[in-house]
Amino acid sequence: MAVKGIVKIWDEKKLLIDNINFLRTPTKKVHLPASDSIKDIIQDLIDTYQSKQCAGVAANQIGYDKQIFIGMKTIDENIDTEYIEELEARDSSDSSNSHADNYEIYINPRIDSFSKKSIKKDEEGCLSIPGVFVQRIRYDKIKIRYYNEEGHVIKKTFSGFLSKLFQHELDHLNGKLMINVDSNLDTIVPIDSSEENINKYKKLIKTFYSNFHQ
Repeated sequence: MAVKGIVKIWDEKKLLIDNINFLRTPTKKVHLPASDSIKDIIQDLIDTYQSKQCAGVAANQIGYDKQIFIGMKTIDENIDTEYIEELEARDSSDSSNSHADNYEIYINPRIDSFSKKSIKKDEEGCLSIPGVFVQRIRYDKIKIRYYNEEGHVIKKTFSGFLSKLFQHELDHLNGKLMINVDSNLDTIVPIDSSEENINKYKKLIKTFYSNFHQ
């Protein structure tokens, strides 16, 4: 199909209100087995994922209101996950995905259970929120389920980076942006720390919270 543009909440100067409203709207459950139109969305997710340095892309990040995301299938010690987060935050679209064939399609995903003792705080980047890291608290170990195109359920246990990735993309599908969660502006850090850049993002973030924070 095609590489799609990422739906972003702001550009260099202003909030993109229609985009924010769209991303804050929960996506719709997919009826399975997958129809041809759903298969087209999946192919667009694959094409877009493979064209960008990222760990995952949710369907609504490319304009579709369906409960589907693509994300890394496996992670090993040779993958620098902090660097992946930085590339996502920078929206480094000038190079293809270095792990383009390492992916899984997650349809109608959900978390079945999590370990309350496995809380971990870490920085996250997001293609839809370019220019900043956000410090988020996530469950480090979760039991999840999702479906494939034929409608078969798949159950797994995730920990570490894959757990964080799954929760991040699931939030997208549920209409939750990572800067919705904490009212503390200190948890949002611009990647580039020049005074001009810090002031720019402070203004954007404060405008966002004044209009959308709940």
